[in-house]
Amino acid sequence: MDIRKALGLAGYELVFESGLGHDPRTRIEVAGLIDRDAKVVKASLQFPESSYQRFTLAHELGHVVLHPDEGGIHRDRPLDGVTRSREPGELEADRFATFFLMPAKLLKECFRQRFGADCFVLTDDTAFALSRTASDTVREKNPTRRHLARTLAAAETYNARSFKSLAHLFGVSVGAMAIRLEELDLFEA
Repeated sequence: MDIRKALGLAGYELVFESGLGHDPRTRIEVAGLIDRDAKVVKASLQFPESSYQRFTLAHELGHVVLHPDEGGIHRDRPLDGVTRSREPGELEADRFATFFLMPAKLLKECFRQRFGADCFVLTDDTAFALSRTASDTVREKNPTRRHLARTLAAAETYNARSFKSLAHLFGVSVGAMAIRLEELDLFEA
């Protein structure tokens, strides 16, 4: 999933800059910017972790694909975990990025390869395979559905087998992968 190639096919150049300024409304550092007139997508180097840059760039690609008639310059702020109302176009671009970076069919197959099932169900056996502890201990450490999703997204071992975590494999943050695992109902808490 080469974002640079996809942007190039759409006629856009990708440029990395040391910073893109702050959103005037929120005063939060801008992570990505699309200049439709110049056909340029810019990414801030203020967010060095590649998973955040990848999501930002896939989000901008979403704007290119889904909102081709919007003109001018568009700025995006990073997803910082704070719930704010967002415009429908921003939510659409986020969904595009999610589908582009973590396609359902591929993610389900990788999940099955790691956890040996289409749906992870927390039992004493699966808890032991995941963390070498009892299910009560895993439930204690993962009190919410999101906590367990984050644990599965970051897991690098299961049933004495080592592998790259799903988040690492797909090049996204643990938080983004956790949300996708929830959306696809790949586990029961």
